[in-house]
Amino acid sequence: MSKSLQYNLRSQLSPLAIAILSTFFVGNASAETTVSAPQEIAKNLEFDASFLNVDDEKTVDLSRFANGSAVLPGVYRTAVYINNEPISNIDIEFKVRADQSVYPCLSRELVKNIAFNYSKLPSGFLNSQNSDDLCLDLQNKLPEAQVNYDSNEQRLDITIPQVYMLKAARGTVSSELWDSGVPALLLGYNVNGYTSRSHGTTFNSMFAGVNAGMNVGAWYLRHNGSYLRMNDGPNQYSSINTYLQRDIPALKARVLMGQSNTSGQLFDTLPFTGIQLATDERMLPESLRGYAPEIRGIARTNARVTVSQSGQVLYETTVTPGEFLINDLYPTGYGGDLDVTVRESDGTLQTFRVPYASVAQLLRPGASRYTVTAGELRHDNLREKPALYQGTYQLGLTNAITGYGGLQASQNYYALQLGAAVGTPIGALAFDATQARTHLANGTDTSSTSLSGQSYRVSYSKLISETNSNLSLAAYRFSTAGYMDFMTAMRTRDAVEKGYLPESISRAKNRLTLTAGQGLPENWGQLYISGSLQNYWNRDGSEKQYQIGYNNRYKSLSYGFSVNRSFSSLGIAQTNYLLSFSLPLGRDDQTHTPQLRLDLSHDSSGRYGQQASVSGTAGQDNAFSYGVTAMNANQGTGSSGALSANYRSAATALNGSYSTGKGYQGASAGMNGTVIAHAGGVTFTPYTSDTFALIEAKGAEGASVSSYPGVRVDSRGYAVVPYLNPYQMNEISIDPKGTAADVELDNTNQKVAPYSGAVVKIKYTAKKGTPILVNATYQGEPVPFGADIFDSQGNSVGSVGQGGQLYARVAQEQGQLRVQWGEGSQMQCMVGYRLMPVAKGQQQISIQQFNTACIPALSTPAMTNVG
Repeated sequence: MSKSLQYNLRSQLSPLAIAILSTFFVGNASAETTVSAPQEIAKNLEFDASFLNVDDEKTVDLSRFANGSAVLPGVYRTAVYINNEPISNIDIEFKVRADQSVYPCLSRELVKNIAFNYSKLPSGFLNSQNSDDLCLDLQNKLPEAQVNYDSNEQRLDITIPQVYMLKAARGTVSSELWDSGVPALLLGYNVNGYTSRSHGTTFNSMFAGVNAGMNVGAWYLRHNGSYLRMNDGPNQYSSINTYLQRDIPALKARVLMGQSNTSGQLFDTLPFTGIQLATDERMLPESLRGYAPEIRGIARTNARVTVSQSGQVLYETTVTPGEFLINDLYPTGYGGDLDVTVRESDGTLQTFRVPYASVAQLLRPGASRYTVTAGELRHDNLREKPALYQGTYQLGLTNAITGYGGLQASQNYYALQLGAAVGTPIGALAFDATQARTHLANGTDTSSTSLSGQSYRVSYSKLISETNSNLSLAAYRFSTAGYMDFMTAMRTRDAVEKGYLPESISRAKNRLTLTAGQGLPENWGQLYISGSLQNYWNRDGSEKQYQIGYNNRYKSLSYGFSVNRSFSSLGIAQTNYLLSFSLPLGRDDQTHTPQLRLDLSHDSSGRYGQQASVSGTAGQDNAFSYGVTAMNANQGTGSSGALSANYRSAATALNGSYSTGKGYQGASAGMNGTVIAHAGGVTFTPYTSDTFALIEAKGAEGASVSSYPGVRVDSRGYAVVPYLNPYQMNEISIDPKGTAADVELDNTNQKVAPYSGAVVKIKYTAKKGTPILVNATYQGEPVPFGADIFDSQGNSVGSVGQGGQLYARVAQEQGQLRVQWGEGSQMQCMVGYRLMPVAKGQQQISIQQFNTACIPALSTPAMTNVG
């Protein structure tokens, strides 16, 4: 056999057929052996059945392989790959051509998922273009393509020359594959109750954060708010924002109507009420793609931490004593500092600010970003609602230069910005200048009531791999005396209208922020530094803060040292020192090994403190976590302790804590999670997210889903998978372990690319029945190896293995299976079965096995008891 013909056979036949045919190939006079191209299909081949070593060669019909087909007509669940990239897992019908060869019928749904360049395709490629029942024979319409089906793997490989495909970056997911999801109602909640008693005074508070939504088609309605109740203050519900959004895939953008925040990529983040059209780079593939900062601090007791931006509360949680890290903030933009308040159990408050600034805005050549916003500013402390009109645009001009600009406008205010970002061998650099003009009072004579000025900003970032240095961000801004950003201008105008002087509102002069890290050689650890400096034109003093730290590890021992220093505008300095050690209490490669942490702290007030804590997890899927802390400090604080516990159930996540010390006690309890209402009912999850997959697997109750601990199919047959990556393929797998013994899943893995905010539905079909293993004979010989098995509904349920052994899962106590190894009634037979009865209350055995004869299809087979 020629090499080209061998290649073509291997590309057309399944591994089972290859194993059989490679041992007994013979060509007849009509089989051309001068095939010159691998994509040409072998025609009218003949095979010698004597090489199969069977007594009656007529029982084996090899004509099905004569034209390169290894599958019988029918519908099969198939994994589809286009140029070796997976695109779907669907049912595909295989039909017969006039020459008796079999081809996959490509439906319209499947064809639209192939990124064809239709301008290059032959005319009449889609003859039934306007029909919903399109059945495309791809190899007939496009001979250059290869369509190869592997029946063993149930995989269809379609190879299409690149000339007929749209050029796309790696990781590209066609917008045709994006799934807007199913109609659903969502309610994400975070409820936390807090109480403390200090020196006879009791403080109680309750916080409830709500993230609610409704999805209808591609329209998503969202509402974010919070309820706060305190014993020494008013009880109130605050609406953070409410908006309606819809993606526009053709523009790689999203339109949003209602209350939200500007992106902050060029100007600072501003809350607004209005309409916005903005690009979303997540719609681009990962190979073409940009931030919320981590918040670190130290709590002395069981404390409540609140994070706000521009006066709006973004996040609130309860932390245990010691160093804490908040790294799960929802992004609210790239500009605008975050204000952090830590309320201790003894009533004392700590406040500090986390710089939040944008990085250099380099884009790829030809790539662009834009936002257009029209509405009014949202700010509770302003008497009026000033208009806000803003537009920004960024364009990658070359491989090293990006140009950008923006415009802000309102009544009696405008700001125009122009800038460029440059990539150089020594780092990424961005420079921009902003011209702003503010009219401080209404009236015709504005010469004495107007301020104008400029602001110049330069930012720099660089990762030096040779020295393990990472200068994450260095940004410097200088503003002239007359410059005001949008928020400062609106606050100043409001102050003037109330009768105050313009100087009552501070105007920034210089601002410097820095974040850097340096790895030391020879496993000497990592140094890091972050800080900010800001002064003002119309206010004395400056605001400075910095943090310097060192981290390292020796075997299983981790240790670090940090210094946090801040200066108020009055020059008052506050310094905190922290030395910490951490190590496992046992082998760190074992599950549920507790972790010990020791902290030694000192601050500029002369306070010394020691703290020891043990934390760990327990239970299946680490559903339970705990922490025990003991503390001691001078200055009359004395000894104290704290306990904390968290439990993640299938429906919600629960948490609680208690702390006590000299003169105070504090406790908290909370719960968080998400409730999703859909056409099939209501499903609960302990996770909070924005984009979900709703799994429907009726009959597979108890099966675990994907890689998120504790996500299982509930008693109604549903499960929720959180944290899907929008516009990218997410692999959702289901593990049958945990289901009943008589349940089998058609497939255990599917992929989906959701819109941002979507609830996409993925359905898994679970077959409930008893597995049987049949040793079948036909006319005294084992049923032909490789024959197909069909149930009474004509569904393919497997193939015959060696020695005539067939496996199937049956749902009825008795029935018939059809075994087929060729065309015609003489090439098929029927196997009847009757399951052994199971006593009431006893568990069904895992598999039943029996021997029987396969009766010719025209006969009625006798029922054989399974034994």
